[in-house]
Amino acid sequence: MGNLFENPEMRDAVIYEFTNSPYEALIYADSLRFEKGNKTIGLVDQFQGKRPVVLNYDFAVLRKELQLGFVHTLIMDSHIVDALHRFVSGKGKQDEDSKFVVTQFLNHVSQIKCDYNPVFYMVENWAKSPEEVYLKTTSEKLTSLLTLHAMDEEVFLRSGEISLKQEAIDYYFEKYDASSIEECALRWAESLINVNAFDMYKKHTRLTYACLLKMVLIHFLNPEVSEKNIIDKTHQFIKFLVEDLDIMLMREFSLAIYYFSNLAGRFLNIQPNMSYKKAAKNLRATAWDMLLLRLPEMLLEPSRLPEVNTSYIVTSEDKLLAVGELFNLESLFYPNSQSFGTPALSTKSENFDSKVSQENLDLLFQELSQLSFIRRQIDYDIKLDDSKVEWIINDLEHQLGHLCRG
Repeated sequence: MGNLFENPEMRDAVIYEFTNSPYEALIYADSLRFEKGNKTIGLVDQFQGKRPVVLNYDFAVLRKELQLGFVHTLIMDSHIVDALHRFVSGKGKQDEDSKFVVTQFLNHVSQIKCDYNPVFYMVENWAKSPEEVYLKTTSEKLTSLLTLHAMDEEVFLRSGEISLKQEAIDYYFEKYDASSIEECALRWAESLINVNAFDMYKKHTRLTYACLLKMVLIHFLNPEVSEKNIIDKTHQFIKFLVEDLDIMLMREFSLAIYYFSNLAGRFLNIQPNMSYKKAAKNLRATAWDMLLLRLPEMLLEPSRLPEVNTSYIVTSEDKLLAVGELFNLESLFYPNSQSFGTPALSTKSENFDSKVSQENLDLLFQELSQLSFIRRQIDYDIKLDDSKVEWIINDLEHQLGHLCRG
């Protein structure tokens, strides 16, 4: 590892190592679920129950001890934000099982005093709504969330009642220069619009959507499920990443193998006899799910060091829980503090129902990791050419239209 950091071009590189980390995670050793009846709130651990070792020039070459500060965030999907809003406001339908799992979740975060964050809901709502609708609906949900953030956890744990702490209210009033929780919530929603905070997230979903379209087309044209066919289709997908998008996307690559093995039907939810409109809608929704799964690695960006944010996805979607738990984040490589991270992911052959051997899985993952590393040595920055991506998407949608009905 020292040789890597002694390379002048790698002096600013940072690696987060999970698989070989000797340190257990500070809060979660595994994924966690709160369940009753058919209602679930699940927390996805993608870090193998580890907290990372952080490797950089100072540590690997100069042998300096890094003084790291670990923080923990729970990133909620939109369904969880909606459930918390219904719980606080009393608006909308909420059965007894839903109330039970929400209460269990709130008991849990109150006990460990962990931040539960609505950033994904805000991004998704902003991308799918006119600005005035975004501000109205987001501020309503954030009002409920700020109410929970300001509550006295000990009172809630004892009685299940939401009792606000005056010092917490005063903190938010000062932070947002406001005189009510509703006004604080509006200021919070407005603040992220004013700095264009969500543009990069939206671009990522478009890239993912292009990848999903491509993998569906590859699979539809050759649906046979055999080890040779799975490997051949995976190589077609790698070629698409390299030659068409000019980007390495490990999560999409990992999902492609799973999908080509005929194991991701519920997650992608695409059938040959489906209408084009419904197929495209389902794929766009899946692209947002993939962004949610990617956020924990995005929040590890080295520009935040010495703070290390280990974050966990919170969702009620069984299909998202299953895919989230399928792949482990082994390591995350950043050429510099301003670049995108390249994750190394792994899975086990038993997840593929004996359709692909562990040896061939390892070879496929190694192939893309090597291609990604070589590319990063040539060009640190990922060039997200919006017009090119839109052209590729239009072409792929046109092809999908020919395969779907109506």
